[in-house]
Amino acid sequence: MFKFSTKLHVYKHRIKKDGLVSLYLQVYISVPGNTDRDYFPLNLEWPMANIDFEQNRVKDRYRKDPDTNDYNMIIMSQRAKLNEVAKIYRLSNRQLTTDTLRRELFYYDSFRSVVGFFKKRRKELLKLKVISEQTWKNYGSTIQALEEFNPMLRWDQVNVKFMYEFRAWLKKKTKKGGKTVGHNTVWTRIKDLKSFFRVANEEIQVYVPSEVLDFPNPYQESESTYLNKGEIIRLIQQLDVDVLNPTQFNVLKAFLFCCFSGIRISDLYNSKYSWMYSENFLKFTMQKNSERKPKTITIPLIPIAKIFIQGAGGSLFELPTMQEYNRSLKDLAGFARIDKVISSHVARHTFGYLIMKYVGDIYLLKKLLGHSKIATTEKYAHVDDEDNYEKALQIQGDFEQLYKIKNFH
Repeated sequence: MFKFSTKLHVYKHRIKKDGLVSLYLQVYISVPGNTDRDYFPLNLEWPMANIDFEQNRVKDRYRKDPDTNDYNMIIMSQRAKLNEVAKIYRLSNRQLTTDTLRRELFYYDSFRSVVGFFKKRRKELLKLKVISEQTWKNYGSTIQALEEFNPMLRWDQVNVKFMYEFRAWLKKKTKKGGKTVGHNTVWTRIKDLKSFFRVANEEIQVYVPSEVLDFPNPYQESESTYLNKGEIIRLIQQLDVDVLNPTQFNVLKAFLFCCFSGIRISDLYNSKYSWMYSENFLKFTMQKNSERKPKTITIPLIPIAKIFIQGAGGSLFELPTMQEYNRSLKDLAGFARIDKVISSHVARHTFGYLIMKYVGDIYLLKKLLGHSKIATTEKYAHVDDEDNYEKALQIQGDFEQLYKIKNFH
């Protein structure tokens, strides 16, 4: 097992003209055959002549110096933190290095706060590219909700009772306009929280009960919104209407392009003419998971999709902010007499509906949407109720004539 020690240290060749030097804690970690040494800054300065290295303390600069006790308390506190981390590693029979110690010290205070740890860990995960930028944003919303629920949450309070209480609070939480959050928003928050707890449980200073990590959180598949043939036609007709402002006009063309190409909104905002490796195909690396698992796909551009392209400066489209994009879609839905809540993702579901309606090949749809699992594609494979009725009518055909069903009254 390793040996551990700390002591006060200064760099004597860095004495300032006024005699002040920066204070450090020198750390020794030794195992048979190897010694690891590093220096941890205390962010303090003190006159070189007034430092007691044997006692690891500073001395009065003058009689009744009011700062001496405060500085010595800081030195003692930091040494105590380092010694506590070393003790935990020793008791758990794990090897400690100065690099590990530096990280543990960084998280030391946040380990006392669940929210504090999550905030720091979230930044680290993004920096290490363990999570994508979109996941980083999603985690931010979950942390914000947790902080609103209990900003002072401690690790010893993390149990099944807390999980039930947090979920109940989420279900009662209201959005702007007075509506409560949906089931899948609650599902996402609990899923993110459990992911964070799994990450935290790997830390030596944190213990998360297994019943929290296994907290039941079933996903409830909601019916996705898509546009049928008539609704798409009414949207296209809006291109010839004079009431649209330039932003609405550009958003409408971009949205219709997505309806006939299936491209994600995140890719739409990055789309470039350089992606058109031929007249009829787009080839690009999807934005989703691009940092962790980059995936390049090729999608066909049918003529009706190409007529909506209208960009400049190398981009396929001139688009406003995402917030303005979705706001414009709501206006466009009203103009086209569409009684559905339309968001950017409705276009992708519409593309899935069109492929299944006119082609009926779910594996082709899986490839065009860039999905890794067929289960993901299935929720896009909508069939219109009117199509269901028309297909069901085919059963009636011969029977209607044979048994004269129309005369059965």
